[in-house]
Amino acid sequence: MPRICTHHWPLAALFLAALVALYAAPNVHAAQSNMLERKVKVPTPAVKLFTILPPFSTTISTSAPTVAATTVPGRKLAADSQDAARAVATAYLTETLGFPSSEFVIKNMVVTSSGVTAVYARQLVHGFEVVNADVNLNIKNGQIVAFGDSFYRGARPTQPDLAALSDTASTMSKSPADAFMALASFVGAPTPKIVNVTVPADIVRDASSDLHAAPVFEITSEIAMGTVPVHYQYVQNGNNLKLVYSLQLQQTMHWYHGHVNVQTGEIEAVNDWAAAARYAVIPVGEQSPDMGPLVIVDSASVILANASPNGWHDDSVVKSKTTEGNNVTAQPNTPDGTKNGFPDGGANLDFTKYAPIFASSNPNDYAAGSAVQMFFLMNVAHDLCYQYGFDEASGNFQMDNYGKGGLGSDPIAAVVQDQNDVDTEYFMTPPDGQRPHVSAYLFDYTTPNRDSVFDLAIPHHEFFHGVSSRLTGGPANSDCLTPFEAASLAEGWSDMFALAVNVLDKQTVTRNTAAPFAPYVAGTPSGLRTYPYTSDTQVNPSVYSYLGRADYQTVHKAGEVWASMLWEVYWNLVDKYGCGPIEQADLAHGNTLWLQLIMDGLKIQNCNPSAVTARDAILTADLLLTGAANNCLIWSGFAKRGLGTAALSGVYEDSFTVPPECLLTLG
Repeated sequence: MPRICTHHWPLAALFLAALVALYAAPNVHAAQSNMLERKVKVPTPAVKLFTILPPFSTTISTSAPTVAATTVPGRKLAADSQDAARAVATAYLTETLGFPSSEFVIKNMVVTSSGVTAVYARQLVHGFEVVNADVNLNIKNGQIVAFGDSFYRGARPTQPDLAALSDTASTMSKSPADAFMALASFVGAPTPKIVNVTVPADIVRDASSDLHAAPVFEITSEIAMGTVPVHYQYVQNGNNLKLVYSLQLQQTMHWYHGHVNVQTGEIEAVNDWAAAARYAVIPVGEQSPDMGPLVIVDSASVILANASPNGWHDDSVVKSKTTEGNNVTAQPNTPDGTKNGFPDGGANLDFTKYAPIFASSNPNDYAAGSAVQMFFLMNVAHDLCYQYGFDEASGNFQMDNYGKGGLGSDPIAAVVQDQNDVDTEYFMTPPDGQRPHVSAYLFDYTTPNRDSVFDLAIPHHEFFHGVSSRLTGGPANSDCLTPFEAASLAEGWSDMFALAVNVLDKQTVTRNTAAPFAPYVAGTPSGLRTYPYTSDTQVNPSVYSYLGRADYQTVHKAGEVWASMLWEVYWNLVDKYGCGPIEQADLAHGNTLWLQLIMDGLKIQNCNPSAVTARDAILTADLLLTGAANNCLIWSGFAKRGLGTAALSGVYEDSFTVPPECLLTLG
């Protein structure tokens, strides 16, 4: 019995489980009658914005008084060493600022590319950290070249009575459980039903010990992803210090560092370590407005940190709060110039105000929402393909490559609702270091017209053109998919990538499911291709010999043949290994293994490959990756569609044979 991909697209699962759906009414083809108007309600954030402000005494200077190495007597300092930097920093804190060594702790020291050692110190009062009291000193050649100072200078509170604070029967202070409940309420989290407070066994309740280094309590609750550590700390507020419980509450899309007043239970400060943008989009895996609702997506739930370490809106690269980021920029190009700027999310990167209403008589009315959708999809594809080797050194698309190799300055320039054409979309890929360009158009097969950005397979199809072009022949050569057959292969890779990301991991999809390509913009269930993709040869009879037919002499039609072959290989692997979260790139699963073999094959294959040599590159990729553990599964997939062992490049005669050793293996 065929294996069903039981793992629904994981990113979409995160969206739908954790975020608020804006609408869920079924869509109706405009060509059939009236399309239902979907009312969009964007919820207001439940979390109050509350940030820790530096106290009045904060000083930041780039002309700090010089503290030479000789200010630390009796020690010979090696320039730029961490020991030297620590000694200089300690001397400055104790001698110049007048803080005894018991009232600060050096938390970190890091070295910059220019040889500066940055030293970060945190103030201690009665052994507890003051969470918004820091000194950073930048030291080079034994001298302080810049510093910042927010240490508390006011009167010290009396030593807290830890025994009394720990007395759960006391009415003089709030308990850790009270603090946890207050924090949950403040940030809009569900009311906890379970709050278990424990004391770690190795805690020493002695104010003379390093109380700042370990939690005093630990809390477990059903609303927290892990154990919640609780420390005693201080928060400075002007000339006052407030003793607080400092808690770390990690949830699906937020990680709160909250500080709750021990005496009153009031929230003194909260910081959310998740810095995220919000978009109103059709989530990946939902294909189109016909298949899934528009939802609010928090970028923290989908960004893959190894691919986009500074997020999608990287302020270190682009000083903007718009759809301009390190990996892609996206904007409309409609006939109405007033609609063609970059959508602006403001200081909170909230793009939900651009939520489309698809029943609009003119798609240009939601041009900004289209740009947001394209920005989102291109970034998801960027981060996903990074997991499979489309990284900086391999020629991916980034303004800043973070020193990881390759050439930067080439984020995707995306244009949506491009007024210059209809019924198409394209991706232009120059060599690494030059910006690729993708344009998306409206399709006029329906009334009103439909925006190709919202038929998710189409943008992802286009993105993978960039991948196959950069990987085939190396990122410096964009001329290795030029002849007709090689260009046709590019169309097939792109179709199958788009289907693998958006369609094939549905629970209802099997190898014999008929999967049309882009039915939304086509306005018909059959989609834009000659046949739907399926293993059922009665529905899709595509075989290698079709490449020699007169009616298959366009790259898209010929590409359907290659995609049909890749479909068979995909399902052979999935039937054996099942499906897994595609963004995790766990190669124990068939769908992830398939994508890895495709990516490796692109790197291995010759410049301007044929179907035969591209097939052989995938077989070689499996040999190198798994020791040919899947050799017969791959051969049988290609042979089913006529690319068996006797198939020849340029001679479009079907071969349905597999290597002899596969006859026994496959039965």
